[in-house]
Amino acid sequence: MFLKNIFRSSFIWAFLLIVFVPFVYVFSTSLTPDDIHNAKAEIKVVYPKEGQIVYASDSTFIFGNVPAEDKDLAYKLFINESYVKVYPDGGFIAFLPIAPGQFSFQLDAYLVNKKKYQYLSAKSLPRDIQTKDILRHLSQQFFIKIPEPGQSIPVDSLQIKKEINPPNKFLALQKGERLQVTFQGTPGGHAWFSISDVVDSVPMVETIPVSQPYWGASVFGYGATSDSLQIKGIYTGFYEIPYDAYSDSAVIHYFLAPPSKFEILRRYLLPPYEEEDRKLLPYLTYTNDDIIDTVSSYYISINDSTFPFTVLFSDSVQIIRYAPGKGYFSIFQPQGVEALAVGAKGDWYKIRLSQTQFAWVNKKSVKKLPHGILPPTSYLSTIRYYNANDKVTFEFPLSGKHPFRIIEDDQRHIRIQLFGVISNTDWIRYDFSDSLINLARWSQPEENLYELNLKLNQNIWGYDTYYQGNNFYFQINKPPKNLKKIKGKIIVIDPGHSSDPGAIGPTGLREADANLGIALALRDKLVSKGAKVLMTRSDTGNVPLYDRPAIAKASNADLFISIHNNALPDGINPFVNNGTSTYYYHPHSLLLARAIQGELTKTLKLGDYGLYHGNLAVDRPTQYPAVLVECDFIILPQQEALLRIDKFRKKIAKGIVKGIEKFLKDFDRNK
Repeated sequence: MFLKNIFRSSFIWAFLLIVFVPFVYVFSTSLTPDDIHNAKAEIKVVYPKEGQIVYASDSTFIFGNVPAEDKDLAYKLFINESYVKVYPDGGFIAFLPIAPGQFSFQLDAYLVNKKKYQYLSAKSLPRDIQTKDILRHLSQQFFIKIPEPGQSIPVDSLQIKKEINPPNKFLALQKGERLQVTFQGTPGGHAWFSISDVVDSVPMVETIPVSQPYWGASVFGYGATSDSLQIKGIYTGFYEIPYDAYSDSAVIHYFLAPPSKFEILRRYLLPPYEEEDRKLLPYLTYTNDDIIDTVSSYYISINDSTFPFTVLFSDSVQIIRYAPGKGYFSIFQPQGVEALAVGAKGDWYKIRLSQTQFAWVNKKSVKKLPHGILPPTSYLSTIRYYNANDKVTFEFPLSGKHPFRIIEDDQRHIRIQLFGVISNTDWIRYDFSDSLINLARWSQPEENLYELNLKLNQNIWGYDTYYQGNNFYFQINKPPKNLKKIKGKIIVIDPGHSSDPGAIGPTGLREADANLGIALALRDKLVSKGAKVLMTRSDTGNVPLYDRPAIAKASNADLFISIHNNALPDGINPFVNNGTSTYYYHPHSLLLARAIQGELTKTLKLGDYGLYHGNLAVDRPTQYPAVLVECDFIILPQQEALLRIDKFRKKIAKGIVKGIEKFLKDFDRNK
């Protein structure tokens, strides 16, 4: 009886175990309330956004999160039936094929026993998970837009598709300048253009097939443009503006004719051609009925009497460029500088700086002065410089405010160019108490371009430029005292972004918050070594971008470090292209960038993603060495997770501090 009762009890317990344990198992994990019981559990896609236009050609990345894993349970994710690894905190990122047009991602996440399905790989398919093992299935369809890549026009359809890089509404040209026009049309045709009341039948030629370069791939990724993305049918031509041409509002007429019938026939004949074939030529060409034409989207002014005229720089700080909206010719031109406008293209004026050098300024940043006013001409007779404890200042007495450009040829050679200035220089007065300047030598490379060449006895730390009245000043900042040590140095730390969140990680970590955490750790590390640290922000309050370098300048910063964490342009593979990177703008900041990049990559061991010259607002100031550091890739789930850990933030701070120390020691050694 006793044994019978034991058997009966055992049977009951066995029955309870078989029936209820799976139920208890499912609802006893930490996932229970949110992921099994709660209908709000979902797949969250952080990037790209629903309906976003993604500029990529054949593949792009998608990242986000699913509910975090438990000790026993985890979600297994498939996107468009490709298995995607999910990290313990739920973050995921994938790099997947795409196609032009409206493209959809189908995301399916299956909650399963993670130990049983721990060996899923990139080759796994949704059907590799047995239906009976699925505790929950989350599904989402997600749409983005992929632009159609540029394509050649079919040869059986004669058309002029579009102008290539036309100006915005207006172009003003003067004698000796060149008009270049380009359009895309049917390949293999005959093209020419005319300018109404100016010139007729200027020939155009079809260029070799033009590729479609993508800046993101060339800077942050790999790969040349494939032949399939090369466009045929690009026609180009030019016209040199003569002195006697004139128009105030001409338009360009573009013409395109198909290949001659003889050329079509020639495809089926092998050379040499018989004389009888040649006799057919007059009868096998196109007629006027075959020709198509269109007009330009903008007007042209040629030798317009309203040009030239003088413009006054009205913005507090002005940038002049090599071409409209293109690379920087010179930065930090102050209010009150004058220059001669000799042409225009859309929203930009072309200014003549000297006999051979021209640049462009935005119309909104200058004021047009009345006709008859010319920019100033200064005859520079004397240059003098003054030595102080922390700087050497050169003084140029001028008759007006001139455009200028500063060129760092190398670490110890710098040139000051003044446009509209002519040499009458008999005197350069050195300050004998100074040991920084080795040689100061003037030259006049061309009319209206004056140049002072400076050779230094030690590397450039930083410099400043400014006008007081019409006197131009160039100030070379000396390195701080006790250079080998961080102690006493004024270091400005800039946690990138604030109200702008920056990049967002797969589980929602804002770059602005990660940057601040690292910056605070860096501040503490530097303060412990005796540095005087200023933060552009110490909390989540908003600090406008251009206020950040202004804070550094006002505080007489010795060094400027901007903290960021990286993302990628669309279409770049994040599994191949990632790591730590550092950016500088001026050559005198390169040594600091090299030192920090070297030490940080050694400390973090996340990979070397490169040292970059980057045109970034916080790196452009000239007064001190300035760098921007991209510590890791916040869009990668495992690196986003690290950024939440205080220990990792301190590790980043340690690497940056070691880089600063190396820079200071190397600079001192090479003085």
